[in-house]
Amino acid sequence: MRSPFANGMNLPMMYRVFLLVIILLGIGMPQAEAGRALSGAELKRLGGTYKAVWKGHKARVRLNRDGTLIARSGTKVDVGRWQVRGNKLCISFRVWTRGKYKCGTVERQGAWYVGLRRSNGRPRLKFRR
Repeated sequence: MRSPFANGMNLPMMYRVFLLVIILLGIGMPQAEAGRALSGAELKRLGGTYKAVWKGHKARVRLNRDGTLIARSGTKVDVGRWQVRGNKLCISFRVWTRGKYKCGTVERQGAWYVGLRRSNGRPRLKFRR
């Protein structure tokens, strides 16, 4: 069996090439690192439809680019607004939050976005595509 280093490439050079490939593949990846709070710029790109859990209740939520949102949980529908303040996502539902904004950081945990934590550290919201 022929050695993979027979072409003259030494082991340290192979590591450098391997690291370069990893770095290049990681450039421009849209997903946040697990456990790291998303930046304001990343939060602003969250528009779209998500499966969500709001305070333990399952819903389908649509975040529109104009800052409006609509959520359906079973037969119940609520509308509201979403915005980014600094590095925090702020959500307001007409009924579910009585029109008051709930703001907090959001982090990536696997396929889920988790955040807007309560004072006890438990998240109010988690959502995924």
